[in-house]
Amino acid sequence: MYKQCNSDNINYKIGLYIRLSREDGDDLESESVTNQRSLLIGFLKANGLQIVDEYIDDGYSGGNFNRPSFQRLIKDIEDGRINMVLTKDLSRLGRDHIQTGFYVENYFPEKGIRYIAVNDDIDTFYETSGSDMMPFKLSMNDMYAKDISKKVRSHLLQMKQDGKFCGSVPAYGYIRHPEDKHQLIPDPRTAPVVKRIFDLYISGYGSCAIADILTREEIPTPIMLKNKKKSLKKCNHPEIWKHCSVGNILKNPIYTGVLIQHTSQNINYKVKKRRKVAKSEWCIKENAHEPLITKETFELAQQIKDKSNNYSEDRRNVEYILSDFVYCKDCGARMSISYDKKRDRVTMNCNNYRKFSKYDICFSHYMNYTKLEKTVFHKISGLSMQYMEDKEEFEKIIKEDYVDPRIELNKKINTLTKSIENLKLKQDSLYDDKFNGVISADTYQRLYSQTDEEINIANKKIKKYRNEINSISDESVVFADYLTVVENFLEMKNPTKEMLNKLIDKIYVTKDKKLEIHYRIAKSEVLV
Repeated sequence: MYKQCNSDNINYKIGLYIRLSREDGDDLESESVTNQRSLLIGFLKANGLQIVDEYIDDGYSGGNFNRPSFQRLIKDIEDGRINMVLTKDLSRLGRDHIQTGFYVENYFPEKGIRYIAVNDDIDTFYETSGSDMMPFKLSMNDMYAKDISKKVRSHLLQMKQDGKFCGSVPAYGYIRHPEDKHQLIPDPRTAPVVKRIFDLYISGYGSCAIADILTREEIPTPIMLKNKKKSLKKCNHPEIWKHCSVGNILKNPIYTGVLIQHTSQNINYKVKKRRKVAKSEWCIKENAHEPLITKETFELAQQIKDKSNNYSEDRRNVEYILSDFVYCKDCGARMSISYDKKRDRVTMNCNNYRKFSKYDICFSHYMNYTKLEKTVFHKISGLSMQYMEDKEEFEKIIKEDYVDPRIELNKKINTLTKSIENLKLKQDSLYDDKFNGVISADTYQRLYSQTDEEINIANKKIKKYRNEINSISDESVVFADYLTVVENFLEMKNPTKEMLNKLIDKIYVTKDKKLEIHYRIAKSEVLV
C-alpha cells in the first residue's frame, strides 16, 4: 500500500481523522489521541505525504456520526479541501456498520475521496485483503459497540441500585464528594439556601415571593451554577430566580436523603433519545446521602403545594381564543391572561413585566382582553369584507402565499429511493462476499436480513409520504377552504383558534397599547 500512495501522481489533500471514546470501551492508553496521531504521521512520512488538516473527536461515541470534527471533515470534503481521509483503523471512523459502510462504500467513492484505514489494510482506491474483509469488520465493530453498551448499562444500573450517584450534575444544594464522585455531600454554598426555601414556604411565602427574596439578595441561581459564563449569555436573565426553579426544589425528594435514579433511559445503543422507565423499575435508595431537611418538612411542603394548586374547575376550563396569538412588541414575551377580581374583568399583560416588574425587564402592557378581542375581530371582519368584494384578488394572494407541501414530501421520497438503491447494491455485495468465501453463510444471512429490514422500513415511509401527497389539496381547493373560513368569520359562526390560525400569524402589543396585527394571508402589518 505504501508504494501505491505516491505512485498514482495525484495531489493528495489529506485529512487525518482521530476519534477516542470511553463509551466504546476504548483502551484509553493504546487508542489515545497521541498514539493515533503518531501512527498516522509515521504512515505519511513513509509515503512522502503531507496533511492539510486533522480532525479530532475526543470523547465521542462511534455509534453515531453527529460529531463536531467529523462534520467539519465532511464540510471540507464538500468544499474540496480534502480528497483523502486517513484513520488508524475502521473503528475510528465509526462503529455503526450501516452508517460506516455508507461513508466507505458510497459517500467517499461518489466524492472521489480515497479512504485508508492503516491497521486494517483498507484502501478504497485498491483491492486489498483488508477491503475484502471490510463487511465482516464493520459487523464486528457494530457488535462490539453493542456489547460494550450492554455492559456499561448493566454496570450503571447496578451502581444505581447500590445507591451510587450516576447523574451528570448534582441537584442544587449538593456537590460530589472530592474523593468519591458517586457520593453526594451538602454544598456549603447552596445547602443553606435549600433549607431556607423550605422554611420560607412552610412559613407562608409563595414560590414567587421566595424567588423575589433570593433575587434581591443576589443569591446565585441554579442555572448560574450549572452553566459556564459563555452559556449564560444565551439565557434570559439568569440572575433572576424563577418561581419554577423554587417549585422544582420544593418537590424534589432528594433533599430528604433519598436518591431516585433510572427514571429514564436511552432507547438503545444507537438511538440517544430517552424514554421513561416504569415507576416499578426505578432505583430508589433511602439514606443514600446526608439530608438537608426532614421527611416531615418535605411532606408538609407537598401538602401546602397541593392545596395551592386547587383551582376552581370554572377557572381552569376557560379557553381564550387569542391566548396563543398575542405578544409583547418590546421584549417578545407572550402576553399572559389573568382575571382582575377587583374590576371583575379579564386582562392581558406582558409576561416578563408581570413576573419581573421589580427588575425593570419590560414595561406594562396592561389591556382589557375583551376589548382587545372585539378590536381584533372587527379588523379581521373589515379585511374579510375586502376579500369577499374582490375574490379574484383574494385568490391571487392565496396562490402567491401558497407553498405546496408536496414538494418537500417528494424530496423525502427521492432520498429514500436512493437509499433503497444503495441498500440493494449492498445486498449484491454481500452475496459476492459469501460466494467468494469472505463471509460465512450465517453472517451473510444476518446482514442480508438487516439490510432487507431497512429496505422495508424505507418502503413503508415512501408509501406513507405518497398517501400524504394524495391527500393534499391543490391551490384551488386551498382557496376554497380559505374562502369558507372568511365567510364563516364574517357570519361569526363559532370562531375557533383553528380558524384564526388560518388568518393571523401574530398580534403584537406596543407599550402605548397599540395593536400590530400580522396576517397570514396578506403578509401585512396593521397598526390599530
